[in-house]
Amino acid sequence: MAPIDYIHDLAPEDPQGAYPEAVAALRRSTRVMIGHVDAGIAPHPSLGFAGEIAPSNILIDEGANLYDPENDPSPLTSLRTGSDPLAGYLEFPDHGVKTLSVILGHEPAFRGVAPGAKVVPYRVSNGPLFRNGDGPMMRSREATEAIGLAIDQAVRLGPAIRVITISMGNPGWLGPFDLAVRLAGGGVGMSRVTGRAVDRAYEAGVILCCAAGQVIDRVIYPARYPRTIAVGGFDRRGGLYDHYPPAGYAEPSRVDIWARAERLNRAGYLPETDPPVPAYADDPRADAGEPSGTSYATPQVAAAAALWVERFHDQLEDMFSEERWKIVEAFRAALRGSARNVRARLHTDTDVPIRALDIPRLLDTRPQPVSGEPAARSGAGFF
Repeated sequence: MAPIDYIHDLAPEDPQGAYPEAVAALRRSTRVMIGHVDAGIAPHPSLGFAGEIAPSNILIDEGANLYDPENDPSPLTSLRTGSDPLAGYLEFPDHGVKTLSVILGHEPAFRGVAPGAKVVPYRVSNGPLFRNGDGPMMRSREATEAIGLAIDQAVRLGPAIRVITISMGNPGWLGPFDLAVRLAGGGVGMSRVTGRAVDRAYEAGVILCCAAGQVIDRVIYPARYPRTIAVGGFDRRGGLYDHYPPAGYAEPSRVDIWARAERLNRAGYLPETDPPVPAYADDPRADAGEPSGTSYATPQVAAAAALWVERFHDQLEDMFSEERWKIVEAFRAALRGSARNVRARLHTDTDVPIRALDIPRLLDTRPQPVSGEPAARSGAGFF
């Protein structure tokens, strides 16, 4: 097996362009923050922790634990899986560390898109997969509601949270496979609580960047809601793009943008160590296999959104203060319009058109007036 050519730096090659200036401005900003809805965070040096001490840009006290608040009200994770037999296979308690490093990573081992950005973390599960069960294991319904509760808390925190990143979800109805998923401890659909929260965030002008998923060939919830920004993935080797997931999507029109999803040397923790040991993907003791997932594509888009909103903050407020949902649609238009239209290969030896994230071009794209009606409301969900 050939060694993996890990990506250690997500900063775009834009030394003389807007990107370095935008990163510096976002680091200084008190008006644009990112809500991170995931499995919680832990004191990894890639996130800027000095031992157990969090950096000032991670606002732990403003966040919340909606997963097991009786154990710890803060959004910190113990990095431990549950005790039932399936927990070791279906839970990834360092998932939040992995995804947040895509935004905040600032070490030579891995640099994220926007080091120093202000982030408010929310813990809503023990990994990206929702499960049924009792005790410390959260029921699937409770997990999908927790996403909505976290969105609402972030929106209520004030106008500074302008972007929320969500690298988790649920596929919805799986047809003949649904019973098997339920028997394995999974659940389908999203709570009405989350659908309504998505609508409220959209109406408040908050950009929700959500992973389109890769377990099935359909875009998952909440990315499936029209009022979110749905993110697919790709890998790029030279001038060639590979689609992630390798089989593509049956409904590619539901995806707004694609970003790198494979070979990222993201932060994480070594499995089954006591105490947990921070590491990176290229550590030979780390999880086997190539690190991949739309979970990693999504925070890149969220970081790009925060950079864009900070860069054009005053214009956005002047243009859309009365109809704030138009901020989301202005970003969607800029994101799609600035993307590189390329073709990505599938494992079937065919290729499909995708819109690949291009941060420098996005930062050079000013917001334009938005006409038409808001995107369709987020529906009733399945629970």
